[in-house]
Amino acid sequence: VQVSEEDAFDMARQCAKKEGIFVGISSGATLAAVKNIQDDVAAGDKILIFSYDSGERYLSIEDLF
Repeated sequence: VQVSEEDAFDMARQCAKKEGIFVGISSGATLAAVKNIQDDVAAGDKILIFSYDSGERYLSIEDLF
């Protein structure tokens, strides 16, 4: 599932703001992809994702956090 850079950044920000979990852009992209397919997932199904990056290395990117 492809997502835009804007959606990846937005999900990384939302994760930090709403959940207090400081993830990076790759994890934001993963979360955005899950959001895009959530209507196609059957009730009771589980989705496993890995958030393997931290947002720390992205602090220098203007307008990300």
